[in-house]
Amino acid sequence: MKKIELRKVPCGETFIAFGEEFVVLDHVDGGVLSLRKSIWKKAQFDGNGNSNLAEASIRKVLGDYVDHLKCAGATDDAILPMCVDLKATDGTRMYGYCDCDAGLLTLEQYGKYKDIIPLADDWWWLATPVWTRWLRSPNTHYANYVWNVNSDGGYGSWGANNSGGVRPALIFASCLLVSWQDEEGEDAPDEAVRKENQWDAYIAYLNDWADDHSDAESYGQTPASFDEWLENEYDPDEEQ
Repeated sequence: MKKIELRKVPCGETFIAFGEEFVVLDHVDGGVLSLRKSIWKKAQFDGNGNSNLAEASIRKVLGDYVDHLKCAGATDDAILPMCVDLKATDGTRMYGYCDCDAGLLTLEQYGKYKDIIPLADDWWWLATPVWTRWLRSPNTHYANYVWNVNSDGGYGSWGANNSGGVRPALIFASCLLVSWQDEEGEDAPDEAVRKENQWDAYIAYLNDWADDHSDAESYGQTPASFDEWLENEYDPDEEQ
């Protein structure tokens, strides 16, 4: 793991900040949209069945998560405000937008980023209501339903008074220093030493081979490639 500015972490990669694992979803103006790698806890979207995130009881749970991060060292400028679009899937915008420090992904965002979002061990809430209450219709069926993501990555909907996973989404400052394991970065110390020993042994093999094949009878012959030598001739015990 190495310390790096969050803006340098590619989308789809996991990083650690304030003792929590997050996945980079997107680089937005001045910040990085991130999703907790796993579910934080389970909670009702709203105990009274309200599908409006701006008014739902799950807002307190999300606020508690921000407090949790601040207790772990997050400062006010590390977490940028986000605006969650609460447009329902029937196209209505009765709920408008929700301004918050920690929110939930919308159904549209999940569709955009699903290929880089790790699966969770249970279903978890999205922010998008199935539809809102039409002022000109007495039909309120599904007006208290909210979209969710299943453990297999598919999606469905549950009534808001059900208890599901809370997977906070946040926008962190791009300059935030985080821990990130670059798979193409430097090798771990033990691995680097092992590779150095192998290469030194191969160079010694080449020198010995050249001495043994310096006469005219060896004309045109070539030593084993590194991969061939490593597979057929290298003995790590000789280095002990």
